[in-house]
Amino acid sequence: MAKPKQHPPRESDRIEDELRRLILTLELEPGLAVSEASLMKQYTWGRTPLREAFQRLAEQSLLQIIPHHGVVVTPLNIFEFVEVMDAMSMVIGPAAALACRHVSDAQLDKLDELVEQGSAASQTGDFVRVAELDYEFHRVLADATGNRYLREYLLHLHRIATRFNFAAWKRDHNSAPSLEEHRQLASLFRQRDSEQVKTAMREHIENARSRLMGSLNPSEI
Repeated sequence: MAKPKQHPPRESDRIEDELRRLILTLELEPGLAVSEASLMKQYTWGRTPLREAFQRLAEQSLLQIIPHHGVVVTPLNIFEFVEVMDAMSMVIGPAAALACRHVSDAQLDKLDELVEQGSAASQTGDFVRVAELDYEFHRVLADATGNRYLREYLLHLHRIATRFNFAAWKRDHNSAPSLEEHRQLASLFRQRDSEQVKTAMREHIENARSRLMGSLNPSEI
């Protein structure tokens, strides 16, 4: 059977990806009023695909579209972080156990590769890259669940959490504890021990919560 034809990304998809990167790495600062005209001029983006990207990023809680006022980068709020981590704690263990039962050898190899790339980026202080690789690590695991609804929910939570993680790593100049937990998780997934994976993943999320709450004050977010 012939493979389905691959279509090139739409302009709105490319815009969405670039804006998401700028938001997740805080290059577009939390609370910033986004100028549609400025973005169109700077990146030569069209108005219609830009607005389509705005709408999708708003659905991901990364932008806020305020009627009659414009578009704002969603502020970082410590109370939102707590809610996100609470939601993640409720689903991450069973989701990880499901992924453990279905993860492919290629996905296991990808996890190992991402861990090594993350360690290299951390050693050079490239926390933008660390954040990108952290999200990719969890994306691979979300894919491995084989459940598209669960995947989208997990990625929605991880997109929100990424900005908080990046802010903490950038401030503390240290992402080593999180990366070491990724290394341990990759090893457990390769052993295909779903119960250990379930426990370790929940501990990873709780440790992330503790690290960020210990390094950032509400007034700094």
